[in-house]
Amino acid sequence: MSQPDAREGQAGPLGESERPIVPSRPGNAGGGKGPWFWVNVRSGESREIGVSLIPPPKVQKLRETLHAKAKSTPNYRFYALYDKVWRRDILAFAYGCCFANQGAAGVDGQTFDDIEAYGWERWVDELAEELRGKT
Repeated sequence: MSQPDAREGQAGPLGESERPIVPSRPGNAGGGKGPWFWVNVRSGESREIGVSLIPPPKVQKLRETLHAKAKSTPNYRFYALYDKVWRRDILAFAYGCCFANQGAAGVDGQTFDDIEAYGWERWVDELAEELRGKT
């Protein structure tokens, strides 16, 4: 009777496998996570927000313009973006995204319930004015 190999059922030196571990499908067809990856994923489960908000046309145009400039000229520095931050349409869209994502209260402790009770349009207008005045 032969002695069983001491390494049988154990990882090799430095925790390495004795043979290569390769996904069963070539390339990234199986997600590159290993042959059993798709078995472990529940159908339809996603970490993304349930609601996808489509930005208003002006916000989308700004996004596309900035994206195109950044891609066409990688070394370009965007020095003057602050004036875009306090635009009411940008702030209103950002608020809608955070609201849809059920964002948590910030450092000021304001919740969405507080803001809704105060009036979100009034709140966004005041925020824009504070940002514009850099206060």
